[in-house]
Amino acid sequence: MNILTFFTPAEMTNINIGADVVVVVDVLRGSTTIASAFKAGASKIIPCGDLEHAFRIQNELGHDKALLCGNINDEYIDGFNLGSSPLEFTPAVIQHKALIFCSPNITKALAIARHHQRILLGCFNNLNAVLECLGNPANLIVLCAGKNGHFSLEDAVCAGMMIQFLLNRTETEFSLNDAASTARYLFYRHHRDILGMLNQSAQGIFLSKLGYSQDIEYSARLNTLNIVPELSLGKDYIIPTVAVENILVAP
Repeated sequence: MNILTFFTPAEMTNINIGADVVVVVDVLRGSTTIASAFKAGASKIIPCGDLEHAFRIQNELGHDKALLCGNINDEYIDGFNLGSSPLEFTPAVIQHKALIFCSPNITKALAIARHHQRILLGCFNNLNAVLECLGNPANLIVLCAGKNGHFSLEDAVCAGMMIQFLLNRTETEFSLNDAASTARYLFYRHHRDILGMLNQSAQGIFLSKLGYSQDIEYSARLNTLNIVPELSLGKDYIIPTVAVENILVAP
């Protein structure tokens, strides 16, 4: 098993390795919010990097059937129905609706990964479920969405946890690139206090200043969701995959 980690989407540019699975990690808050939205009953999620395009999609689908969601620099967008807080995505608001999701970080990551076979979205909330959906790929890429093109500690730690727990359950030989080894080290450094790590990260500090401390606490919870968002076969929207078994792992 070959496991490659990239700490930003830009690092994957011109990578010619065809991965069986790419797991995109955006802990604060893209992956976490999208997984939570499916738990609340969203029918599908359409990632969109352009605001004008997002409004056009909503007009085409109908305002009663599609909601605009997301943020720019973690702040609300005028004319949008929801932001990016996972706590906003309740069944009463989004059940049976399509969501048009604008988030520059995760949109860029999905775009750079879209030519690979399968693309899953992972976070601390659904980590075991992601492992269940992975199986035993020959080539796995864990892609951290980062923040505005830069390294994010929380994504790297989550990637390291995912890699370590995957290796805990496999007997096959494996190889890691330097970033994957670094992610494992960061996981060992921080695994005893995930919430503390999130609060100390640059993105966590930024979100706290904006009043989103509850989002950080929510994002730190491990294995609370059995839903894995997955990019559709046409690679144009995200659908939910449900993990039906529990994998028991420990740090």
